Amino acid sequence: MRNVKILMKRRITILGFITILFFLPEARADIESATALFQKGNESYEEGNFDQAIEEYQKVFDQGMRNSKVFYNLGNAYFRKNQLGKAILNYRRALSLDPRDEDSIANLRFAKLFTLDKIEEQTVNPLVNLLHWFLDLWSMDELTILASLSYSLSIGFGILILFTRSKRALFWGLTILFFGFVVFSSSLGVKLYFDSLKSGVVIAPEAKVRSGPGEDYTLQFTGHEGLEFQIKGEAESWYRIMLPNGVRGWIPKEAVEII
Repeated sequence: MRNVKILMKRRITILGFITILFFLPEARADIESATALFQKGNESYEEGNFDQAIEEYQKVFDQGMRNSKVFYNLGNAYFRKNQLGKAILNYRRALSLDPRDEDSIANLRFAKLFTLDKIEEQTVNPLVNLLHWFLDLWSMDELTILASLSYSLSIGFGILILFTRSKRALFWGLTILFFGFVVFSSSLGVKLYFDSLKSGVVIAPEAKVRSGPGEDYTLQFTGHEGLEFQIKGEAESWYRIMLPNGVRGWIPKEAVEII
């Protein structure tokens, strides 16, 4: 199995930064600064100075930049420091921006092998699994672009049909494009809904999950670093959570971080 060090590579996020320079001249200074920080983070990582690498990568986000490759590298740095919770957290954040990134998927699976809590997911309808599979193929930005593009092309084909004698090919093209618009716009709506459901990761070595939002409630179980969950509610300094197997409880906010 490929390990984290092998998968680290020099992710060419820099290329993406440079490309943006040509389209957003007003953001040039910020992009150049973020690129320099990213390079310094990579150098610190290669030297084995993971604390410094984390600091440099974090500075990129402090400038308002969100990039899947930086999240990926940040996850690698935390993994090398044996901080599984924060490693998994950042791999998840990377995948939220680039769902098809093979390295993030592989490293997330690898990191989860070391977690203490092995939670089996509830059995769900195969159609639901298919829906999640399809949605995981696309990022939010990609679905937005595809829905907008298919809509615009549908309008264009519709106009051409009005002014062209040979309508058959255009009609089929319009049908396909309209179908694409329905699929991608619907998928965008569903993905927006799923993304509105907050998820989190335990980043503390362990966290007591109780039957209610307080230390005086019954202890249900102890969660450990790297445990993932969905947030169903909150009260003061507690989150009401649900695990993949359907188990629910309340966990202290200070022990977790939102993806």
